[in-house]
Amino acid sequence: MIIDIHTHITFARVPEFSSGFGRQRFTVETLLRRMDREGIDRSVVLPIANPENVDMLGVAGNAECLEACARHADRLMPFCCVDPRNMLNTPDADLSQLLKIYRDLGCRGVGEECANLPIDDPRYANLFDHCGRVGMPILFHLTGREGGTYGVIDRLGLPGLERALRKFPRTIFIGHAPAFWSEIAADVRAKTRDGYPGGPVRKPGRLWRLLSKHRNLYGDLSAGSAFNAIHRDPEVGYRFLEKYRRKLFFGTDRFTSADEPVPPMLSWLRDTCAGGHISAGAFEDIMSRNFLRVVLRGAAWPGRRRSARKG
Repeated sequence: MIIDIHTHITFARVPEFSSGFGRQRFTVETLLRRMDREGIDRSVVLPIANPENVDMLGVAGNAECLEACARHADRLMPFCCVDPRNMLNTPDADLSQLLKIYRDLGCRGVGEECANLPIDDPRYANLFDHCGRVGMPILFHLTGREGGTYGVIDRLGLPGLERALRKFPRTIFIGHAPAFWSEIAADVRAKTRDGYPGGPVRKPGRLWRLLSKHRNLYGDLSAGSAFNAIHRDPEVGYRFLEKYRRKLFFGTDRFTSADEPVPPMLSWLRDTCAGGHISAGAFEDIMSRNFLRVVLRGAAWPGRRRSARKG
């Protein structure tokens, strides 16, 4: 089985938001066709609700993602996006009340979290706390800067993330984006961490230590940022995948085009396993078993069972 933890759909009812910012429509029907073509059995659909990027990306929000996933519950599962400034912009907001409603509607996690606030902001602390209380993992986009971008802000070396991991041990954190994945190498610099730094990984970076030390940190292998981190030094990438086989989730971060090529991470992971560079067990952990164990906590996928056509 293959489960994609990171997909989006664009607005269906108001496609002007997509076309107005130069993006192609990527409907739920398009997503399902791509899944069938590539042999992906099930996907998580992540809404965007943070004001930094909700409209300019053309990505559907909570309500539309809930409706789309409800129509295809055997294939799709929604997360919910809850901005830490929600419920009157206070660090004392009872976000559990809101999260429980989304959980009852079928959401099994929070994300993609993109509010451009420091990770130590009390409002983020409040969101992290309530995610742990209701048992919903939070998938976050990490960045190193404020303004002109989106995402949770942390400094080089991820000190804020480590504080959050210690302070909220019940909360499952799932990291994503360049500023997270560039920390695979110790030589990452502030000026390159929000991009795709290349070259050999001569010394393991901060990410290795955090994944080893903190049981509640996981990685989302979607988008070019994760592929660059794993692929830039293949031998190190193989070792990383095997070492953290129980801490990683397969993802694509797709929503741009119905005609885009097969995601490179999907092809590379298949080839890596077929070539014996990682074990079959590691491949299965990354592609589905970690999701079933961590996000669904051993429960079956809701909805009628159905397998994708293998492409």
